[in-house]
This record gives sequence, C-alpha cells and structure tokens, in this order.
Amino acid sequence: MIRHGYTLLEILMATVILLLGLTAVLGIMRSIHQRSIAAADLADAQLACQTLLNELLAQQSRIKPVPPKQIEGLPDWNMTATVYPSTKSGLFVLHITAQKINPNTNTPAGINYQLVRWVPQDRVEVPENKETIEDINLFDEPF
Repeated sequence: MIRHGYTLLEILMATVILLLGLTAVLGIMRSIHQRSIAAADLADAQLACQTLLNELLAQQSRIKPVPPKQIEGLPDWNMTATVYPSTKSGLFVLHITAQKINPNTNTPAGINYQLVRWVPQDRVEVPENKETIEDINLFDEPF
C-alpha cells in the first residue's frame, strides 16, 4: 500500500517542533533588544558625562561640584560632578558620575559610568570635604 500525505500525528509533532524553535528565537530576540536598549542608554549617559566635563573645563570661573541632576532625555539617570583633593600636589580630581536610578525606589540601580580628570588647584573651588582620592590609578602620572 502506497501512502500519500502525512498523518495527523506527524503534523502535530512538526508544529510542536516549529513552535519550540520560534519560542527560543523570540526569547533570544527579546534579550538582544533589552541589551541594545541598555547599551544605548549607557552610551547616552557617557555622552552626557563627557559634555558636562567639557562644559566645566571650558568655563572661565572655577569648577564647582554639581549636585545630582537628571540627564535630559534619560529619565532614569542622574549625573553628578564632585571635586576631591588629589594625592598629587597642586591637583584636584574632577569626578563625574552618571548613575541609573531605580524609578520605583529612587535608589541606585547598580549601573553607572564615571569620568575622572585631574585639574590644577587654581581652576577648582576648594570643596568643603577634604577626602582625598587615593585609589584612582588610571596611569602612574595624571598627564
């Protein structure tokens, strides 16, 4: 007897296999989409930090700390600029941080980006806290 066509069981098995494959592909695509959004947010935060750094370095007046403020276009990100005395004589550390904030609890979400630059003491408004940054070692010398 010659059989033409497929049985119902074969069609059901093929459908199940196809659905399992589609489910896996959609899960991977969702993960990739979430990671691409996170990468885009981090790139925007980096650009905002670099922009603030350029603005602070370009101004004629002395550099002052910037209190936490929301990054324009990134509602879940805050940015701050802090100035610390350095262990190097005559230099201060300008520390700019962008930090993702959990919108539900308004606490840090664990994702941040930081820029550190050394600036001459005469360009800085001396901060009230005298805490010194000693563990920042990007290179042996600040220049």
